[in-house]
Amino acid sequence: MILSAALLFSLHLSSETPQTSSADSLPRRGALGVPFAPVPPDLATKLKLKAGEGLVAQKPLPGLTAEAAGVREGDIIVRLNGKSVGPATVAAAVRIAPSGKELRLTAIRDGKQVELRANLQERHRDPGNANYEVTYSHIVNNGQRMRTIITTPKKPGKHPGFFFIQGFSPISYDFPLETATGNVQSLDGPILFDFANSGFVTIRVEKPGVGDSEGGPFAQLNYMDEIGIYREALKQLKSLPSVDAKNVFIFGHSMGGAFGPMVALDDPVRGIAVYGTAARTWMEYLQDTLRYQSLLAGDTYESVDEQVRQGGRIMALVLGEGKTVAQVKKSHPELAPFADSLMPGGLFNGKTPKFWAQLAEINFAKYWAKLDTHVLSVHGAVDFVSYEVDHKLIADIVNKARPGKGKFVSVPESDHLFHKFPTEAEAQRNYSRGTYNPAFSKVMMEWIRGILAEKS
Repeated sequence: MILSAALLFSLHLSSETPQTSSADSLPRRGALGVPFAPVPPDLATKLKLKAGEGLVAQKPLPGLTAEAAGVREGDIIVRLNGKSVGPATVAAAVRIAPSGKELRLTAIRDGKQVELRANLQERHRDPGNANYEVTYSHIVNNGQRMRTIITTPKKPGKHPGFFFIQGFSPISYDFPLETATGNVQSLDGPILFDFANSGFVTIRVEKPGVGDSEGGPFAQLNYMDEIGIYREALKQLKSLPSVDAKNVFIFGHSMGGAFGPMVALDDPVRGIAVYGTAARTWMEYLQDTLRYQSLLAGDTYESVDEQVRQGGRIMALVLGEGKTVAQVKKSHPELAPFADSLMPGGLFNGKTPKFWAQLAEINFAKYWAKLDTHVLSVHGAVDFVSYEVDHKLIADIVNKARPGKGKFVSVPESDHLFHKFPTEAEAQRNYSRGTYNPAFSKVMMEWIRGILAEKS
């Protein structure tokens, strides 16, 4: 649910012929092992890249393919095995490479083109620790298998369940929780570890085309189909013999906070917590984001006003009327430059307009009003990607329908990724490069413990 500077995703994608674990029939895949960000428009112009072409490498994960190839933070990857790549194509390009096959990466480094090579390596498993064990399993949605990763306390008996629903980006959550630092390679990891290590059964699920999961590519996944994945994962969690099905909680981060209430309405849970999400109409939210993030970045009021005007027209045509970006550019040539900037390659934040059009049609207030459960709505005080007004609105809707069931909390110095910064401006300038702030996890743990202490 990140608009401007925040489309970051880590590729843990891979082979058609990986080794298969005896514990689960879903094959293990390989991993490129590097998070990416889009190429800034001014840099793309300078390098004469096409719209949607190229990816800026972040710090590679240790022991995986990108590190072995010599990829450096800041490299601009433009080709993989000789073919052009971008946010919409790189995942598919890696997935068709058999495990062990040599990958050839073409990168631009310090203005010069370099060729990098390494064999595709398989991703390491989460080993668990003395307090919990980790099981690699899967669920089936639309005939495709999706990887689920489950932690179970080693202490016998039934335990409360904790279902994590991630944001919209194709980030892999297949990493060891105990060593997670909360950077973009292990986003939400410290939170999951807190619960796994504190007597909860936790479950996380990989999106289609990400990690071991079948399906994809990510860019083509629409909103309504994605909901089905989370519904099946919640069913799996509740069915586990180690889970107290009456005490299951959902945590939705970012876009996960939009999926969460829809999933919980179909399959009730004891409580749902959200962080960094939206509750108003999505056209309203996106318009706000265009204005707010641009002003925060230092653009002039008059230029921002024009961006919002043009952006609103483009989104109304594409998301509201179902036009393609190409059609908008043809019928409204004056909007073409901004359309290419807002929706490079015809995609908005790496997804087809269909995803966002479906999202724009949903009245989320109806879902929050119908939910008969405890709700915790939390906003990070320096989260410039989401807004306090949405989080207060969620609590207000819940409390009007069921007085006392909704709670709003603002967490100081916490941005969209739970990184600690003193101001929104600093959070925006250093997005994805902060230090993990554990405050939200403590708030959520205390809230859940309080509910568990009540009679169900």
